[in-house]
Order: sequence, then structure tokens, then C-alpha cells
Amino acid sequence: MKADSINHWDIVAEKYSAANHQGKNFHARIYLAAVKELLGDVAGKHVLDAGCGDGFFSSELARKGAIVTAIDNSYMMLNIAKRKHFHSNLQYHKMDLTGKLTFENEFFDIVVANMLMMDIPDIESFIFETARVLKKPGYFIFSITHPCFFLSDWEEDENNIKMYKKIGNYLDDRVEELNFWGKTLHYHRPLSKYMAALEKAGMYVSSFREPVPPEELIELYPEQEYHYRIPSFVVIRAKSI
Repeated sequence: MKADSINHWDIVAEKYSAANHQGKNFHARIYLAAVKELLGDVAGKHVLDAGCGDGFFSSELARKGAIVTAIDNSYMMLNIAKRKHFHSNLQYHKMDLTGKLTFENEFFDIVVANMLMMDIPDIESFIFETARVLKKPGYFIFSITHPCFFLSDWEEDENNIKMYKKIGNYLDDRVEELNFWGKTLHYHRPLSKYMAALEKAGMYVSSFREPVPPEELIELYPEQEYHYRIPSFVVIRAKSI
């Protein structure tokens, strides 16, 4: 299952990178605004960008003065990252995000993981390793698709306006096949699983966000106004102690 997940991302890497448009597409701008707010000033900080994908965010962190180590398990994603997004403060490494990370204990000030954990089959191992490589105190900031609502369909009114979603089997762990850029796998788990894994690893949640688009973004994409009704993403900052 893990090999299948990585193979899928290798296949869709180019399409994903083009569609994401360096984090400037509509959906990325929603969660990245919250991530950046929680990150604060990263100048001089050692930052691990876990699941860096095509490297656009790693490069942005490096340009802001962070010393960035970016890791991903997709060979094709890393090829794109090295080709498109490079900086003297940035290094890329291929690494299994569900195994032991090859870094010293308490090395990083911050670990960031954007849109990663719903794409990997084992979050407990990753969160435990995140806690191990974080300084104490240190911060783990991650974004995920909202597990309560992501895989549920919108219900529309008589004017085809998206009004609400029906939620079922939310508490069940399951794997879904998605096809946004080509076939990928999505590992649904309830929020309580994320919270339990953080607690078990000795971290606690210091900030919890369910971001919605800023008004100026809806002005550019008025057809997306329904994102005000139900959040599409969760952004969390956890602190190692």
C-alpha cells in the first residue's frame, strides 16, 4: 500500500506541480495563509519541510531566511523541486516519511508538513519522528484536508447553490482513491486520531485553525463563495515539550 501511494505521486508529479502553481491556486491560498501566520518569522530557524512535493514552499521559507531541509519520498517530485526551486539555504533529500528520519534528536526548530498526512498510511510513526527531531520547545505546523467534510458530497438547493454536506462514517479509517491530477490515495482518519498521535508523541496543540478564503480571494473567484459555509482544511500548530 505504501509503495502504491508513492508510485501514484511519481506518476502525477508534473500535473500536480502545474496545477498547484507554486501555491497560488485557490485552495492552496486558503490553508497557506494560516500556515504562514502560525509560522511567524522563520529567519535563522532550522526548518524541516516534510513532504515538500515540488519544493515551492521550501524555497519560500529559504528566501525568508530559514535554513531549510526538504524531504519527500517521491523521486519525481524531488526532481521537479531541484529543477524549479533552489536556494543556498535549501537542501533536498529523498526519505521515507513513514520510517525513521535520518536526523539527530532535537535538531530542528520547526517541522512543517503541508497536505501530507492524509496521503500517508501511517501517521503515528511520522509524528513520533517529528517529535524526536524537534528541539524542546519546538513547533510542528501541519495542514490537512478537513477529515469531517472532505470526502462528503455537497447538497444543493433548487438554484444549484451548494448549501451543506451530509456526513456519514466519519469515525471509520478508510482509504479512498482520488483523481485530481491522476490516481492518488487518500487515507481518511478522524481528527481524534491526529490528536491522539500528537499526545502520544509528547506534543500538545497550541493553535487550531479551520481557515476560510479571505474576501479578496472570493472577489476573484465568486463561484467559490460556498467555502465560507464549511471549512475545507485544518491547520494545526503543535508544541514539543
